Formats: sequence, C-alpha cells, structure tokens
Amino acid sequence: MVALLHEERCLPERDLGSTCTRCAEACPVDAIAVGLERDTEASPAAAYGSVAKNGPAGPRIDDDACVRCGRCVTACPTAALLAIAPLDDDALLEASVRAGAAAAKRAAGFAAEEAEGQGDSIGTRDAEAQVEAPQAAVAPACAGFACERALRAGRIDAERTVALPCMAWVHEALIVHMACSGAQRIALLTAPCASCEYAEAVVDLPKTVRSAQRILDTWQFDAAASIVETVDDIAATEDEDAAGEVSRRGLFSQARSALVEAAADAASAQMDALTGRNTADAPEPEPDRRRWQLLDDLHAAGLPAGDAVVPRALAPRVDIDPERCSGCALCAGFCPTQALRKAGKAPGGRTLLEFDAALCRDCGTCTETCRYGAISCEETLTVSELFTLEPRAIVIPKRRVLPSRR
Repeated sequence: MVALLHEERCLPERDLGSTCTRCAEACPVDAIAVGLERDTEASPAAAYGSVAKNGPAGPRIDDDACVRCGRCVTACPTAALLAIAPLDDDALLEASVRAGAAAAKRAAGFAAEEAEGQGDSIGTRDAEAQVEAPQAAVAPACAGFACERALRAGRIDAERTVALPCMAWVHEALIVHMACSGAQRIALLTAPCASCEYAEAVVDLPKTVRSAQRILDTWQFDAAASIVETVDDIAATEDEDAAGEVSRRGLFSQARSALVEAAADAASAQMDALTGRNTADAPEPEPDRRRWQLLDDLHAAGLPAGDAVVPRALAPRVDIDPERCSGCALCAGFCPTQALRKAGKAPGGRTLLEFDAALCRDCGTCTETCRYGAISCEETLTVSELFTLEPRAIVIPKRRVLPSRR
C-alpha cells in the first residue's frame, strides 16, 4: 500500500454527504474507489482494500492495480493521504537536501578551479602589463528530479538527482527544500512522460512547478525550477565515477527498490492484519510534514516585506461577510484542518471564530459548506498574516431571521 489515511482529514470520512473524489479522479489506473460500501457488488472486499480502519466512505485502493505513482497523495486537497516508507515525506525531503547540497558543492568546486586557473594565468604576465581579468561566468548549481524511465534512457548524476517511481510525487515543498539546500537550477526531467502509459498522473506537474517558482520569486531565492526534456542539467560528466553509467545504475536501483519495498510493506501489512499481529510499532506519518517543512524553510530564509502577498499555494485569506452569515458556524465544524475553528462567545451572544492561515490547505470545504455564500477565499493574504503567532479573530452574528440562500 502506498499511503495511510488520516481519517479526520478525509472529507468523505468526515461528512458522508461530501462529494470529494479527488484521489480517485487523479488516479491514472482507476485503482481508487471512494464512497462505496464494503462487500457490495460495486465494491467487493476482495478487490479493494480500505486505507482506513473501518471507514464507510473513504478511499479504497486496489493494491494490485496501484502503480505507486503518488498522484493520489499530491492530489488530496487536505493532505489526508500520508505516504509511507520508502516514499514518505521525510525520505523525499532528505533526498532533496542531499541533491541540492551536492549541486552546490559541485558548482563551488568548478568555481574554485576556474578562479585558480585565472590566477595562474595572471601570474605569468608582466606586473606592469597586468590588466584586470574578466569575471568568468559561474555555472549555477544544478539539481533535479527524474523518474525510473528517465534513468534507463540517460546518463544522470545520482548525487544531484532525486529518483522517483513517477514525477507525480513532486511537490512544491520538495522544490523549495532543494533550493534552500543550495540548488540554483532545479530540473524536472519529463522526457519519458509523453510515451508513458501513466502520463495522466503528471498532468498537473507544470502547475506545481509554476506554483513553486512563484514562492521562490516572492522570497527572492536565486533559484529557478523548470520542466526539461534533456538530461543536460543533471547529467554525469565523463570523469565522474567511470562515466555516468554507475550513477545511472544506482539511480535505477533506487527507484526500483522504492517500488519493491512499497509492495513488500503492503504484503506485510496484509499478513499482519490476517494474523492479528500488532503493527503499531512503526511510527505513523505526520500530517502536513511537507507543508510545515515548507513554512520552516521560508521563515529561515528571511521573510519578505510584511505586506507582500503570498502565493495562494501557501494559503488564502478567508473572510466572512456578516451580512450574509447565518451564524451557524458549520464552516468551522467541517474544516478538516481546524484552520477555521470555534473559539468561544463574543459580546451580544455572537460566535467567535479563529482563522489560522498556517493550517489552511485551501481545500474549499468552508465555502462549499456555507449555504449563504458568506465565505470568500482570496489570494490577498500577506506574509505577516501567514507567519503571525496568533490566529485572526472573526466574529459571526447571532441571527433569528436567516439571510437569503445563494
């Protein structure tokens, strides 16, 4: 199995009336079913295994059909699907750090060699005829991501590349984390995707790259992320480890082992369930691990001007129109991350809500829940509001006569 379900965040698990089927819609092999009852003709227990304990409506994954592309994990609007080892968030973040650091070290080595060469050249000139040497262009630190098929096709530097079963695993947090580790040019190699039978899994990859670049630009990182069709940026040189074939084999082994180990983990979990053996000794994945790492990285990099608007991929501004609000507070009750929550009573019997932007996933649950169109989510949240220590207070009215429904 590729992921565990955080039931409190899964919208169909929280609300049987929810129509969310993002994971199933994103799956390129139709391996996920959502909202079907157990042991029915439409969802036979033999075909689908639940990723929840006893959830009546959450996603079920056909483990035999699943190709471990990771698209369901990145598509979930509330981060309810938590990837498990060896493709868990910690492993991918660590791999991004290693690749970024290796790229920075390699670029620094080239710059030092270039500077040394220029020094030797200048030293041979007559002192009176010395002129200032032109500044040589410094090659950027290049790192990237590549899939298993790409590894088969080209000679790629293993140290500067994160190997993945599929490029659908790439998330904005991984790109920014790689940039924070020293990478200045981040290449996402997609050459094999056009002919891949699972190409549908990476349909949103350009959107992810654009979103990550907006974050990098807002924080003024000296880094650029882009989708590339050739291995030039992450290719191994002829004098590295007996050319690039060693790196290529190492990367292929890394990606292959991810698939094999994931399948082995799934088989082990199924056997443990059948025998009743306790599998709780393994630590459970942490919800929003990637998001918290992303926010930590941005905070450590230094915040832009406080009034700068953050990209919506980080969080929107949530506002409630008191003229349209009925005062029911269902929006807070259904918020899967508790970004919007009840905080007590305000004077006059009104209800006090709190909005914590750092917790918001922009899943749209609050706006869909509100029957009166009183809630808006806009890309107007500022840096200071995102990184404030205190949530923003929102007072909603106490009404007897309800406003007109939308």
